[in-house]
Amino acid sequence: MPGRVWTRDKLITTIKQLSDEGVDLSPTSIQKTHGALFSSARSRSHFGNWRDAVQAAGLEYDDIKRVKQRWSREGILEQIREHHRNGEDLLDPDFKLRERSLYLAACAHRYFGSWRRAIQAAGLDHETMRETRVWTRTRILRCIQDLSREGKPLGWGYVEMHCPGIYRAARRKENFGSWHGAILAAGITPAAQTRGRRPNIVKEMERGLAAKMDQPSLPAYGRTVPETSVR
Repeated sequence: MPGRVWTRDKLITTIKQLSDEGVDLSPTSIQKTHGALFSSARSRSHFGNWRDAVQAAGLEYDDIKRVKQRWSREGILEQIREHHRNGEDLLDPDFKLRERSLYLAACAHRYFGSWRRAIQAAGLDHETMRETRVWTRTRILRCIQDLSREGKPLGWGYVEMHCPGIYRAARRKENFGSWHGAILAAGITPAAQTRGRRPNIVKEMERGLAAKMDQPSLPAYGRTVPETSVR
């Protein structure tokens, strides 16, 4: 980067950031894409060579070299398909850590640029995998319809208590904005929503007040009269 002053700490921070972004850190690639970083890291005033700079950032240099030497696009895709056939969760953070070399290779710009694109290039449905881990709009609607078919109450009070995950997800702005909106989007009639709804506190108060008004009033001599000062 023109005009940038590189220090050892800045070099380490930048290398870590590029690694997190899936950038190919092999010497041949980084020299082309981040020449200033590569040159500064190899200067005598800093690390003297790229290997030491990478290791100072807490990364395994041999793994980085293998990203370039071992992997090919088809090899990455075949490994992804094989792990999927074995029933492994490709979106599990533990899987990405365990198969770090595969994950980094797939995320490298020279291959697919991201794990999601690599999964899709392997012919797998990334969104379907994602639905099992997060509340998407499709998953929310499907779960509401399942609850309805099972005869479960769909009132917000019942759902908030027994299914808080779907209730909170449905009310997010990026999904439906409210539980009522999610119910309607799922094709559920308004009448079905009333099952399991919390008691209407206002109506309860009104009924209680009416009951009190129906009670016979006390005679005047039975009431407590506040004392007044006599001048």
